[in-house]
Amino acid sequence: MLFSSYEFLFCFLPITIIGYYLILNAKKVNMARVWLVIASLFFYGWFNMKYLPIIVISILINFVIGKCIKKEDKHKKIYFIIGSIFNVGLLCYFKYYDFFVENVNILFKTNWTLKHLLLPLGISFFSFQQLSYLIDVYKGETKDYSLLNFSLFVTFFPQLIAGPIVLHSEIMPQFDDKEKQKLNWDNIASGIFMFSMGFFKKLVIADSFAIWATNGFDSISSLTFYQAWFISLSYTIQIYFDFSGYSDMAVGIGKIFNIDLPANFLSPYKATSISEFWRRWHITLGRALSTYVYKPLGGNRKGRVKTYINLLLTFLVSGLWHGAAWTFVFWGLLHGIASVIDRLFRDNNWKINKYVSWILTFMFVNCAWVFFRATTFERAFEILTAMFSVPSGDVLNMAGIITNGSIIIIGLVYILLVISLVVTLSFKNTYELAETFDYTTINTVYVVILMVVGISFMPRISPFIYFNF
Repeated sequence: MLFSSYEFLFCFLPITIIGYYLILNAKKVNMARVWLVIASLFFYGWFNMKYLPIIVISILINFVIGKCIKKEDKHKKIYFIIGSIFNVGLLCYFKYYDFFVENVNILFKTNWTLKHLLLPLGISFFSFQQLSYLIDVYKGETKDYSLLNFSLFVTFFPQLIAGPIVLHSEIMPQFDDKEKQKLNWDNIASGIFMFSMGFFKKLVIADSFAIWATNGFDSISSLTFYQAWFISLSYTIQIYFDFSGYSDMAVGIGKIFNIDLPANFLSPYKATSISEFWRRWHITLGRALSTYVYKPLGGNRKGRVKTYINLLLTFLVSGLWHGAAWTFVFWGLLHGIASVIDRLFRDNNWKINKYVSWILTFMFVNCAWVFFRATTFERAFEILTAMFSVPSGDVLNMAGIITNGSIIIIGLVYILLVISLVVTLSFKNTYELAETFDYTTINTVYVVILMVVGISFMPRISPFIYFNF
């Protein structure tokens, strides 16, 4: 069930909200949590009922292993290893089995059969989330939670499918906070505002650029200089508004239930360095990789060379986490190399003009997205070659990319591209706007306009990009 679907917007969400607060009003706190868990599992199973046993079994096993780690000091390391193998194994089996077999077949000329496994939605997110929980249990940094609270922590539907990646320490205590068990109109107003912003960003902006990015990446065999830059920038805009739009909606829905989910995007394209970009882009993933990969490798505690190696390894893990393809791994490698160069500059106190630094950062991120989006290296290099070739041909020649080739339509598309970039780079982000949001008449009209315009675009609905990860 998509956040931007009719069944979610007009049935599931209002029924879940009303049911939750009616049960809370009857002073049945545990029953309200049960209601949310059932609703969340229904939300998850809506996509495909075959997914449901996987997440339920995963929750039960991780909960039991967490209990064993907490109680058995003598054998807690063994239980932790079992839990880690289970979570990593589950993820690797469903997400990477065919990728592994394909590469073994190529390297060793074998003929192992591919399984073409159904990738469970959100498996990267809930596996990472539960593994981080077991790590914290092993470190003695958790309380003794009930199965109900743990289940709600994992399944809470706003963040279940594509994040933000939440930690038990920032979510579970909120379930027991009595102030959060009351209807809060300020939170509801703020949540609806954030949801409407994300809803508009996804349906109106991201899905518009998705059409042109998809046509350019997948359909046009030979691209001109102008076409290549148009589709690369279209995807750069699409992925930002798509994923940040989802995160806005997720955080907004959480707010309606009085649950504060962490911010995930803070104007990343304003960054003037690659390290700043990663402090603004998919913040919760960066935090998780830093806490559970970079720091355990040694972080920056063992000298410069080891720090650079740790950065490279962390970003390689990030690339592989995003998808079972070498293009994702290479995308991670590129960001790792860029991060090492950025760290080298900082370590030596080398300075670059901030405007030049922003141009270099944005250009790098835009070019790296080509490998993230392209299905093959060959296609990625075709697009990059066109981007850095000598300009030739008609700047308005967008045949195949923009189906209506009229000058007026093409002009409007260019204007939308420029406006989207300006908005991304110059305006406040959703979180900044939400801090000062108040449900005045003007703001109410603003939210209604965002929702009405978004709803008018719903017939062409497309899945969120990060559902694939």
